[in-house]
Amino acid sequence: MIDPAEVERYRLPPEENERIFRERIVPDLLQGRASQETPTVVFLVGQPGAGKSRVTEMVAAQLNRHGGFVDVDSDLYKPYHPAYAELMAQDDTLMAAYTRADGRAWMAQAEQYVRDHGLHAIIQETSQNAEAVERKMRAYRTAGARIEGLFMGVPQAMSNQGIVARYFEQLADRGQGRLTVQANADESYRGILDLADRVDTGTLVDLASVYRRGEAKPRYSNTLDETGAWTNPPALRQSLESERARPWTDTESTGFVVTQLRLREASRGLGGEWPARLATIEAQARPLLTPAAGARLGPARPSSAAARSRSTTTGRRPSTSEGAKPSERPPTEGYQPPGSEQRRGPSK
Repeated sequence: MIDPAEVERYRLPPEENERIFRERIVPDLLQGRASQETPTVVFLVGQPGAGKSRVTEMVAAQLNRHGGFVDVDSDLYKPYHPAYAELMAQDDTLMAAYTRADGRAWMAQAEQYVRDHGLHAIIQETSQNAEAVERKMRAYRTAGARIEGLFMGVPQAMSNQGIVARYFEQLADRGQGRLTVQANADESYRGILDLADRVDTGTLVDLASVYRRGEAKPRYSNTLDETGAWTNPPALRQSLESERARPWTDTESTGFVVTQLRLREASRGLGGEWPARLATIEAQARPLLTPAAGARLGPARPSSAAARSRSTTTGRRPSTSEGAKPSERPPTEGYQPPGSEQRRGPSK
Protein backbone atom coordinates (compact mmCIF):
# COMPACT_ATOMS: atom_id res chain seq x y z
CA MET A 1 0.00 0.00 0.00
CA ILE A 2 1.23 3.50 -0.87
CA ASP A 3 1.78 5.65 2.22
CA PRO A 4 0.88 9.32 1.53
CA ALA A 5 3.41 10.43 4.13
CA GLU A 6 6.14 8.52 2.29
CA VAL A 7 5.05 10.05 -1.02
CA GLU A 8 5.60 13.48 0.48
CA ARG A 9 8.89 12.45 2.08
CA TYR A 10 10.35 11.41 -1.27
CA ARG A 11 9.20 14.58 -3.00
CA LEU A 12 12.17 16.83 -3.69
CA PRO A 13 12.26 20.46 -2.54
CA PRO A 14 11.45 22.76 -5.49
CA GLU A 15 14.98 24.14 -5.62
CA GLU A 16 16.47 20.62 -5.76
CA ASN A 17 14.02 19.59 -8.47
CA GLU A 18 14.97 22.63 -10.54
CA ARG A 19 18.70 22.08 -9.95
CA ILE A 20 18.53 18.48 -11.21
CA PHE A 21 16.61 19.64 -14.26
CA ARG A 22 19.08 22.42 -15.01
CA GLU A 23 22.31 20.54 -14.27
CA ARG A 24 21.47 17.00 -15.43
CA ILE A 25 18.34 16.72 -17.54
CA VAL A 26 19.00 19.71 -19.78
CA PRO A 27 22.57 18.65 -20.71
CA ASP A 28 21.58 14.98 -21.12
CA LEU A 29 18.27 15.21 -22.92
CA LEU A 30 17.53 18.71 -24.20
CA GLN A 31 20.65 20.50 -25.39
CA GLY A 32 22.17 20.04 -28.84
CA ARG A 33 19.03 20.51 -30.90
CA ALA A 34 18.69 23.34 -33.41
CA SER A 35 16.16 26.11 -32.81
CA GLN A 36 13.56 26.41 -35.58
CA GLU A 37 11.64 29.34 -36.99
CA THR A 38 8.57 27.09 -37.12
CA PRO A 39 9.23 24.00 -35.00
CA THR A 40 7.22 20.82 -35.56
CA VAL A 41 5.72 19.28 -32.42
CA VAL A 42 4.36 15.78 -32.98
CA PHE A 43 1.88 14.35 -30.47
CA LEU A 44 2.06 10.57 -30.73
CA VAL A 45 -1.19 9.42 -29.14
CA GLY A 46 -1.83 5.84 -28.13
CA GLN A 47 -2.87 3.78 -25.14
CA PRO A 48 -0.14 1.82 -23.28
CA GLY A 49 0.97 -1.20 -25.30
CA ALA A 50 -0.31 0.20 -28.61
CA GLY A 51 3.10 -0.21 -30.26
CA LYS A 52 4.08 3.37 -30.98
CA SER A 53 7.75 2.62 -31.64
CA ARG A 54 7.51 2.15 -35.44
CA VAL A 55 5.81 5.51 -35.93
CA THR A 56 8.15 7.14 -33.40
CA GLU A 57 11.20 5.92 -35.31
CA MET A 58 9.75 7.12 -38.60
CA VAL A 59 9.07 10.62 -37.28
CA ALA A 60 12.40 10.72 -35.45
CA ALA A 61 14.28 9.92 -38.65
CA GLN A 62 12.72 12.93 -40.35
CA LEU A 63 13.19 15.34 -37.45
CA ASN A 64 16.80 14.27 -37.00
CA ARG A 65 17.39 15.37 -40.60
CA HIS A 66 16.09 18.82 -39.71
CA GLY A 67 18.01 19.80 -36.59
CA GLY A 68 17.10 17.05 -34.14
CA PHE A 69 14.26 16.86 -31.66
CA VAL A 70 13.42 16.47 -27.99
CA ASP A 71 11.72 13.25 -26.91
CA VAL A 72 9.20 14.43 -24.30
CA ASP A 73 8.34 11.41 -22.19
CA SER A 74 7.96 11.40 -18.41
CA ASP A 75 9.67 8.01 -18.17
CA LEU A 76 12.89 9.64 -19.33
CA TYR A 77 12.94 11.94 -16.30
CA LYS A 78 11.98 9.67 -13.38
CA PRO A 79 15.40 7.94 -13.28
CA TYR A 80 16.97 11.29 -12.34
CA HIS A 81 15.30 11.14 -8.93
CA PRO A 82 18.02 10.40 -6.33
CA ALA A 83 15.97 7.54 -4.85
CA TYR A 84 15.02 5.93 -8.17
CA ALA A 85 17.39 2.94 -8.00
CA GLU A 86 16.55 2.26 -4.36
CA LEU A 87 12.81 2.34 -5.02
CA MET A 88 13.03 0.18 -8.14
CA ALA A 89 14.95 -2.43 -6.18
CA GLN A 90 12.12 -2.57 -3.63
CA ASP A 91 9.04 -2.40 -5.84
CA ASP A 92 8.26 -0.55 -9.05
CA THR A 93 4.92 0.47 -7.54
CA LEU A 94 6.77 2.50 -4.94
CA MET A 95 9.03 4.04 -7.56
CA ALA A 96 6.07 5.15 -9.69
CA ALA A 97 4.19 6.66 -6.77
CA TYR A 98 7.13 8.30 -5.02
CA THR A 99 8.72 9.86 -8.13
CA ARG A 100 5.50 10.89 -9.88
CA ALA A 101 5.36 14.48 -8.64
CA ASP A 102 8.97 15.22 -9.49
CA GLY A 103 8.68 13.45 -12.85
CA ARG A 104 5.69 15.60 -13.76
CA ALA A 105 7.52 18.74 -12.67
CA TRP A 106 10.51 17.83 -14.84
CA MET A 107 8.23 17.10 -17.79
CA ALA A 108 6.54 20.49 -17.45
CA GLN A 109 9.95 22.18 -17.35
CA ALA A 110 11.08 20.20 -20.40
CA GLU A 111 8.00 21.25 -22.36
CA GLN A 112 8.57 24.88 -21.44
CA TYR A 113 12.20 24.52 -22.54
CA VAL A 114 11.03 23.17 -25.92
CA ARG A 115 8.65 26.12 -26.38
CA ASP A 116 11.16 28.72 -25.24
CA HIS A 117 13.89 27.42 -27.58
CA GLY A 118 11.70 26.65 -30.59
CA LEU A 119 12.67 22.97 -30.82
CA HIS A 120 11.19 20.08 -32.75
CA ALA A 121 9.64 17.59 -30.33
CA ILE A 122 7.88 14.24 -30.13
CA ILE A 123 5.43 14.09 -27.24
CA GLN A 124 4.26 10.66 -26.10
CA GLU A 125 0.63 10.97 -24.98
CA THR A 126 -1.76 8.40 -23.55
CA SER A 127 -4.58 10.97 -23.27
CA GLN A 128 -5.94 9.86 -19.92
CA ASN A 129 -6.93 13.53 -19.56
CA ALA A 130 -7.96 14.81 -22.99
CA GLU A 131 -8.67 18.31 -21.71
CA ALA A 132 -5.09 18.63 -20.45
CA VAL A 133 -3.72 17.42 -23.80
CA GLU A 134 -5.86 20.00 -25.59
CA ARG A 135 -4.40 22.77 -23.41
CA LYS A 136 -0.92 21.51 -24.19
CA MET A 137 -1.56 21.49 -27.93
CA ARG A 138 -2.87 25.04 -27.78
CA ALA A 139 0.18 26.18 -25.78
CA TYR A 140 2.56 24.85 -28.42
CA ARG A 141 0.57 26.48 -31.22
CA THR A 142 0.58 29.79 -29.36
CA ALA A 143 4.37 29.44 -29.13
CA GLY A 144 4.52 29.26 -32.94
CA ALA A 145 4.82 25.52 -33.57
CA ARG A 146 3.26 23.38 -36.27
CA ILE A 147 1.24 20.71 -34.45
CA GLU A 148 0.74 17.16 -35.66
CA GLY A 149 -1.41 14.51 -34.01
CA LEU A 150 -0.53 10.94 -34.95
CA PHE A 151 -3.01 8.52 -33.38
CA MET A 152 -2.63 4.77 -32.96
CA GLY A 153 -5.76 2.96 -34.14
CA VAL A 154 -5.10 -0.19 -32.13
CA PRO A 155 -7.74 -2.55 -30.67
CA GLN A 156 -7.78 -2.99 -26.92
CA ALA A 157 -6.85 -6.68 -27.07
CA MET A 158 -3.69 -5.89 -29.05
CA SER A 159 -2.54 -3.15 -26.70
CA ASN A 160 -3.37 -5.09 -23.54
CA GLN A 161 -1.40 -8.03 -24.89
CA GLY A 162 1.43 -5.61 -25.69
CA ILE A 163 1.52 -4.48 -22.06
CA VAL A 164 1.84 -8.04 -20.77
CA ALA A 165 4.34 -9.10 -23.44
CA ARG A 166 6.57 -6.14 -22.61
CA TYR A 167 6.45 -7.01 -18.91
CA PHE A 168 7.60 -10.59 -19.51
CA GLU A 169 10.33 -9.42 -21.88
CA GLN A 170 11.65 -7.13 -19.15
CA LEU A 171 11.38 -9.93 -16.62
CA ALA A 172 13.46 -12.22 -18.83
CA ASP A 173 16.01 -9.54 -19.69
CA ARG A 174 16.71 -8.08 -16.26
CA GLY A 175 14.78 -10.01 -13.66
CA GLN A 176 12.19 -7.31 -13.01
CA GLY A 177 9.54 -5.58 -15.04
CA ARG A 178 7.03 -2.76 -14.83
CA LEU A 179 3.42 -3.47 -15.53
CA THR A 180 0.92 -0.80 -16.54
CA VAL A 181 -2.04 -0.44 -14.19
CA GLN A 182 -4.97 -1.82 -16.18
CA ALA A 183 -7.31 0.92 -14.98
CA ASN A 184 -4.91 3.51 -16.41
CA ALA A 185 -4.78 1.70 -19.74
CA ASP A 186 -8.58 1.54 -19.85
CA GLU A 187 -8.84 5.25 -19.05
CA SER A 188 -6.40 6.02 -21.86
CA TYR A 189 -8.37 3.89 -24.33
CA ARG A 190 -11.47 5.98 -23.62
CA GLY A 191 -9.62 9.29 -23.37
CA ILE A 192 -8.14 8.98 -26.85
CA LEU A 193 -11.63 9.15 -28.37
CA ASP A 194 -12.37 12.24 -26.29
CA LEU A 195 -9.18 13.85 -27.59
CA ALA A 196 -10.10 12.89 -31.17
CA ASP A 197 -13.40 14.75 -30.80
CA ARG A 198 -11.55 17.80 -29.50
CA VAL A 199 -9.07 17.68 -32.38
CA ASP A 200 -11.85 17.46 -34.97
CA THR A 201 -14.07 20.18 -33.52
CA GLY A 202 -11.29 22.51 -32.35
CA THR A 203 -8.85 22.10 -35.29
CA LEU A 204 -6.15 21.58 -32.66
CA VAL A 205 -3.53 20.14 -35.03
CA ASP A 206 -2.27 20.95 -38.51
CA LEU A 207 -2.12 17.25 -39.41
CA ALA A 208 -4.24 14.45 -37.94
CA SER A 209 -3.43 10.84 -38.86
CA VAL A 210 -4.34 7.32 -37.75
CA TYR A 211 -1.86 4.43 -37.93
CA ARG A 212 -2.20 0.72 -37.40
CA ARG A 213 0.28 -1.04 -35.17
CA GLY A 214 3.50 -1.79 -37.07
CA GLU A 215 2.59 0.26 -40.14
CA ALA A 216 4.32 3.38 -41.48
CA LYS A 217 1.56 4.64 -43.79
CA PRO A 218 -1.55 6.21 -42.22
CA ARG A 219 -4.99 4.74 -42.71
CA TYR A 220 -6.55 8.19 -42.23
CA SER A 221 -5.09 11.65 -42.70
CA ASN A 222 -6.46 15.19 -42.72
CA THR A 223 -4.78 18.59 -42.81
CA LEU A 224 -5.74 22.21 -42.28
CA ASP A 225 -5.98 24.46 -45.31
CA GLU A 226 -4.69 28.03 -45.59
CA THR A 227 -7.79 29.33 -43.77
CA GLY A 228 -7.29 27.00 -40.80
CA ALA A 229 -10.20 24.70 -41.75
CA TRP A 230 -10.00 20.97 -42.39
CA THR A 231 -9.24 20.03 -45.99
CA ASN A 232 -11.65 17.08 -45.77
CA PRO A 233 -14.62 16.49 -43.45
CA PRO A 234 -13.12 15.65 -40.03
CA ALA A 235 -13.45 11.97 -39.17
CA LEU A 236 -10.66 11.25 -36.69
CA ARG A 237 -12.87 9.63 -34.07
CA GLN A 238 -14.74 7.57 -36.68
CA SER A 239 -11.46 6.34 -38.11
CA LEU A 240 -10.19 5.30 -34.68
CA GLU A 241 -13.41 3.48 -33.87
CA SER A 242 -13.34 1.73 -37.23
CA GLU A 243 -9.75 0.58 -36.75
CA ARG A 244 -10.51 -0.70 -33.27
CA ALA A 245 -13.51 -2.74 -34.44
CA ARG A 246 -12.31 -4.11 -37.80
CA PRO A 247 -11.66 -7.87 -38.31
CA TRP A 248 -7.99 -8.75 -38.05
CA THR A 249 -5.89 -9.99 -40.94
CA ASP A 250 -4.48 -13.51 -41.02
CA THR A 251 -1.06 -12.13 -40.07
CA GLU A 252 -2.43 -10.12 -37.14
CA SER A 253 -4.53 -13.04 -35.90
CA THR A 254 -1.67 -15.53 -36.12
CA GLY A 255 0.72 -13.15 -34.40
CA PHE A 256 -1.71 -12.55 -31.57
CA VAL A 257 -2.30 -16.26 -30.97
CA VAL A 258 1.40 -17.14 -31.05
CA THR A 259 2.14 -14.41 -28.51
CA GLN A 260 -0.83 -15.34 -26.34
CA LEU A 261 0.17 -19.00 -26.14
CA ARG A 262 3.69 -17.93 -25.21
CA LEU A 263 2.35 -15.65 -22.47
CA ARG A 264 0.18 -18.45 -21.08
CA GLU A 265 3.28 -20.57 -20.70
CA ALA A 266 5.45 -17.77 -19.31
CA SER A 267 2.86 -16.85 -16.68
CA ARG A 268 2.23 -20.39 -15.52
CA GLY A 269 2.71 -20.62 -11.77
CA LEU A 270 3.41 -16.89 -11.28
CA GLY A 271 0.23 -15.97 -9.45
CA GLY A 272 -3.53 -15.99 -9.54
CA GLU A 273 -3.93 -12.72 -11.42
CA TRP A 274 -2.42 -13.97 -14.67
CA PRO A 275 -5.08 -16.46 -15.87
CA ALA A 276 -7.78 -13.82 -15.38
CA ARG A 277 -5.77 -11.11 -17.08
CA LEU A 278 -4.94 -13.26 -20.10
CA ALA A 279 -8.52 -14.55 -20.32
CA THR A 280 -9.79 -10.96 -20.45
CA ILE A 281 -7.43 -10.18 -23.33
CA GLU A 282 -8.55 -13.30 -25.19
CA ALA A 283 -12.21 -12.38 -24.72
CA GLN A 284 -11.50 -8.94 -26.19
CA ALA A 285 -9.73 -10.49 -29.19
CA ARG A 286 -12.07 -13.36 -30.13
CA PRO A 287 -14.63 -11.29 -32.09
CA LEU A 288 -11.81 -9.91 -34.25
CA LEU A 289 -9.72 -13.04 -34.86
CA THR A 290 -9.96 -15.19 -37.97
CA PRO A 291 -11.85 -18.46 -37.33
CA ALA A 292 -8.66 -20.50 -37.75
CA ALA A 293 -6.79 -18.39 -35.21
CA GLY A 294 -9.67 -18.55 -32.76
CA ALA A 295 -9.70 -22.33 -33.01
CA ARG A 296 -5.95 -22.47 -32.40
CA LEU A 297 -6.34 -20.31 -29.31
CA GLY A 298 -8.70 -22.90 -27.90
CA PRO A 299 -12.04 -22.61 -26.13
CA ALA A 300 -12.85 -19.45 -24.23
CA ARG A 301 -11.84 -19.47 -20.60
CA PRO A 302 -13.65 -17.66 -17.75
CA SER A 303 -12.77 -13.98 -17.72
CA SER A 304 -12.52 -11.67 -14.75
CA ALA A 305 -12.63 -7.90 -14.43
CA ALA A 306 -10.54 -8.20 -11.31
CA ALA A 307 -7.24 -8.64 -13.11
CA ARG A 308 -4.80 -6.29 -11.47
CA SER A 309 -1.28 -5.06 -12.15
CA ARG A 310 1.24 -2.98 -10.37
CA SER A 311 2.49 0.18 -11.98
CA THR A 312 3.03 2.29 -15.02
CA THR A 313 5.24 2.30 -18.09
CA THR A 314 8.71 1.00 -18.71
CA GLY A 315 11.43 2.84 -16.82
CA ARG A 316 14.62 3.99 -18.49
CA ARG A 317 17.95 5.00 -17.07
CA PRO A 318 19.39 8.50 -17.40
CA SER A 319 21.49 8.97 -20.49
CA THR A 320 24.71 10.93 -20.60
CA SER A 321 24.74 10.95 -24.37
CA GLU A 322 23.39 13.52 -26.82
CA GLY A 323 19.87 12.50 -25.85
CA ALA A 324 17.30 9.84 -26.51
CA LYS A 325 16.94 9.51 -30.28
CA PRO A 326 15.23 6.42 -31.67
CA SER A 327 17.10 4.64 -34.44
CA GLU A 328 16.64 6.16 -37.86
CA ARG A 329 14.67 4.16 -40.37
CA PRO A 330 14.42 5.20 -44.02
CA PRO A 331 11.71 7.83 -44.49
CA THR A 332 8.41 6.61 -45.86
CA GLU A 333 5.51 8.18 -47.68
CA GLY A 334 3.52 7.94 -44.47
CA TYR A 335 5.14 10.99 -42.88
CA GLN A 336 6.52 14.13 -44.49
CA PRO A 337 9.48 16.05 -43.01
CA PRO A 338 8.97 19.49 -41.54
CA GLY A 339 9.55 22.40 -43.86
CA SER A 340 8.46 25.87 -44.81
CA GLU A 341 5.98 24.51 -47.37
CA GLN A 342 3.82 22.99 -44.60
CA ARG A 343 0.87 25.04 -43.43
CA ARG A 344 0.48 25.91 -39.78
CA GLY A 345 -2.90 26.57 -38.28
CA PRO A 346 -3.69 29.91 -36.69
CA SER A 347 -3.26 30.47 -32.98
CA LYS A 348 -6.57 30.12 -31.25
